[in-house]
Amino acid sequence: MIGKAYAAGTVLNALATGIGSAFGIDLITKAKVKPDSVNVLIVNGEERSAEILGKVLTHFGIKAQVVVKTEIPERSGLGSSSAFINAVLCALMKEKGLFAHEILRLNAELSLKAGISYTGAFDDASASLLGGFVVSENYQMKLRSWFHCRKKTAVLIPEFKRGDVDWNKIRAESHRLKSALEKLEDLRFFEVMVENTKFYCQMIGYPIEIAERLWKEGICCGLSGNGPAFVAIGSKEEVLIAKEVWREYGEVLVRKIAEMPAEHVVITSELFMP
Repeated sequence: MIGKAYAAGTVLNALATGIGSAFGIDLITKAKVKPDSVNVLIVNGEERSAEILGKVLTHFGIKAQVVVKTEIPERSGLGSSSAFINAVLCALMKEKGLFAHEILRLNAELSLKAGISYTGAFDDASASLLGGFVVSENYQMKLRSWFHCRKKTAVLIPEFKRGDVDWNKIRAESHRLKSALEKLEDLRFFEVMVENTKFYCQMIGYPIEIAERLWKEGICCGLSGNGPAFVAIGSKEEVLIAKEVWREYGEVLVRKIAEMPAEHVVITSELFMP
């Protein structure tokens, strides 16, 4: 049983308001699941703690050996946990049919139960499974919208590590994102990413100049998730400019924004807000 999922980049982080927007990045996580008498997790050839895996498998009443191959850096703000759970769920549920709303809600529920997300990361999980761009109501576990467009993305994996995230402090300042939420309704992603990045870079402690240097070039970019990764969206020429500007900060990857779901999922109206 094998399942796969994409990385996720951020337009609007749902941490403050519960409303998020993300997009699928063609960085792949694959999970091969084989029932066993004990839980074993191997990631890129290295055995890891199976604690979170155990919480996922307990839902199905099984134990298994899970071998994961992933291109997504961990603790980067690129949805590595959402992609991991998506890939495992797709592997386990494939025989009964993959209904997107079932996979994504279970992903969010398990993420909350495992303590690896404050909001359930429904936005990241949705982008990771479906590709394209999503706008989500994380607490409702539903999407406002989902659409695809042919764009590329530059992904900066900086040399510095993730900063400390104080959810209570971020929630207390959520009113500062009111304008971003209004712009999100009109899908004004560039402006949303600017406001999102200014807010979270200040709250978590990342250098805003990384994004500002591309904003001056008219390139859409911003902080991804809780960082430290930054993502840029645009044409081939724009993301190559981003790569050149950002290379002094760390490793820069250039990928496509995923244009189709990672798996052959069934998408019904239950996934969307009425």
